[in-house]
Amino acid sequence: MSMPSRALLLVPNLLALSVAATQVTPTTRVTPLLGTWEAVNRSTGGLGSTISFAPDNTMSFTLGAMVDMKYKRARDSLYIIDPQNGVNAFRISIIRDTLVMVNAGREQRETRVGAPIAGADPVIGQWTYLHYTGVPAFEEYTPAGDFRLRVPIRTLDGTYVTLGDSAMLHLPGQGDRAVRFVVSADTLQLIWNGQTSRYIKATPLGR
Repeated sequence: MSMPSRALLLVPNLLALSVAATQVTPTTRVTPLLGTWEAVNRSTGGLGSTISFAPDNTMSFTLGAMVDMKYKRARDSLYIIDPQNGVNAFRISIIRDTLVMVNAGREQRETRVGAPIAGADPVIGQWTYLHYTGVPAFEEYTPAGDFRLRVPIRTLDGTYVTLGDSAMLHLPGQGDRAVRFVVSADTLQLIWNGQTSRYIKATPLGR
């Protein structure tokens, strides 16, 4: 699958940094880019991008399905509220680290990621299962009633370097790509050629 050009800001070769990202030597310098960031804007079909920056100057870019909805709980029922398709009702049970969801006679089993939150509704947290497309899917239920579905489709691993408010990103098959960035609280803006894409801080999947 080819990636949307704007998903990663695949800019022309603007070699603004003097050190190529393919020749990175890990450094202890801290950059505000560190962490996992999810794109605010998604395609009509619900595709979006996630970028992660690690302290050792490695990075990853993931394209996948990103769907945000609401949920409500009532006894052994869970209701997923989809603004476009209405409400989906499930009968649920939680057995240790397994979430069993039944809808229209069909059962789905999900495995908890991480430890449960003491004193909270046991459904709160992150769960994973094998999506029908053959890749792991992740669902997250928050205390505020938010439901997030993430289905990673393709991940590229690369490297990056920063200098001031500029960064050089290197991903396989993409070469070196230069961007400017601004981090304010939990928001990241990647700026390229007068265009700005916004990302928000996110919890890494599977943790």
